[in-house]
Amino acid sequence: MRYSKIHITASCFLLLSSMLFLNGCTSLFDSNESQPPMDNLPTLSSFAGEYRDIELPIEMKYDTKKSMLVRTDSFTGGVLYYNGKVSRDSLKSFILSAMQKNKWKLAGEVSYENVLMAFTKPNKTCTISLEEGFGGTFGYTYAAIYVAEDVTKGSTGY
Repeated sequence: MRYSKIHITASCFLLLSSMLFLNGCTSLFDSNESQPPMDNLPTLSSFAGEYRDIELPIEMKYDTKKSMLVRTDSFTGGVLYYNGKVSRDSLKSFILSAMQKNKWKLAGEVSYENVLMAFTKPNKTCTISLEEGFGGTFGYTYAAIYVAEDVTKGSTGY
C-alpha cells in the first residue's frame, strides 16, 4: 500500500510538471502573440538644452534656476547645470562616448576629485565640469556645461 501512495504521488507530480512545462513551451511558439513595439523602448539620453550635439544620460536633470543662456547676432552660449544620481565615473564615460559620436574633438581632460573636459568643433567650444556630491557614488553628481558657438561660422549642432 505504501508503494502505491508514493507511486501515485510521484505520477501526479510528474503529470502536473509536464503540463506546466508544455504549457510554457507552447507560448514560445505561438505566432499570434504580438511582440512589444520598438517605439516603447525607454529613452537613454537627452540633449543639453538646445544643443542637439551634447547628450547626457536621462537620469541627469536640468537645473533651470542656475542655468543661463545668451544669444546675440554672432554668438550663442551659456552655462547649463545638471544633477542626478549617476556616478561621476560612469557619467564621464557616457559623455566622452557621446561627444565622440557627435563629432566633438577632446581638447583636454583633467581629473582628480572633480573632472574637467574640454571639447571643440570648428565653430563651437564646450567645457564640462563634473563634481560628485555628498554620498560619493551613492549621492548626486553635478555637471556644469559651458558652451559657446560662433554663429557667424555656421551652425552644425542644432
